[in-house]
Amino acid sequence: MGKGIIAVITDFGLDNWYPGVMRGAILEVNPEARIVDLCHNISKHDINEAGFVLGISFEYFPGGTIFLCVVDPGVGGERKNLIVETDNYSFVAPDNGLLSVISNRVNVRGAYSVERGKFTREASGITFLGRDIFAPIAAHLSLGTPAGEIGESVDSILTIPLRKPYLDHHNSIVGKAEYIDSFGNIITNVTVHYLEKAFRGEIPWNNCLVKICGRELNRINRYYAQSSRGELAAIINSWGYLEIAVNRGSAHEFLDYMEKDSMDIRISSNRLRYRKAE
Repeated sequence: MGKGIIAVITDFGLDNWYPGVMRGAILEVNPEARIVDLCHNISKHDINEAGFVLGISFEYFPGGTIFLCVVDPGVGGERKNLIVETDNYSFVAPDNGLLSVISNRVNVRGAYSVERGKFTREASGITFLGRDIFAPIAAHLSLGTPAGEIGESVDSILTIPLRKPYLDHHNSIVGKAEYIDSFGNIITNVTVHYLEKAFRGEIPWNNCLVKICGRELNRINRYYAQSSRGELAAIINSWGYLEIAVNRGSAHEFLDYMEKDSMDIRISSNRLRYRKAE
């Protein structure tokens, strides 16, 4: 179904020509490729954030889609250039842990390491492998070239621990901010599924204390208009994640542009009983 679709995630931003050149490197190999710019605004060098965005996005694409993921703080170093194949999708990325969320969520059928050569571009430098290695690899896959012809099979890929919410000894759910979108909404790693498990089925929407960056919210909303204009609120977004937002405003600005990695979120209620909630 998704033959020829290449969905691209990078930390390049949109204020330079790098994403455009990567598109050109794809089209040079396959002029009929269908390229989706999934996200180019990943925080610089943030592998965890890239994995989070990939993890909440990939299943909305048709089977056969190729995900080209270039967030590569170790560019030019000694790490593999990967193709990872699952039952429904292919992923092209550096072997730096970015694909941990994929190996954790779906069945991996094979992984391949690709060296410079027939399926990559010649280049004088080693600082733009997104253009010279990863884009051509994705393009050849989109033409139907088997991954086993492009690279050598490997037994394992690098994985990093995924950040998950947990219950602490104070009987509070503890989560982390994972992504700040263009509206200033702060998306956390706390899912509605996790809340249901923690509360043993029924979430007490109006009986929760949510704390973030010294602010306290006394409920969890289901949509933005449940809060007043300009009011900070906790909601469950359309991805099923707890989000901190401001109705017609920016939560990130409201919280004085706090650094994402310093944003812990805590949820407590007299309905919680200390237990492990996977």
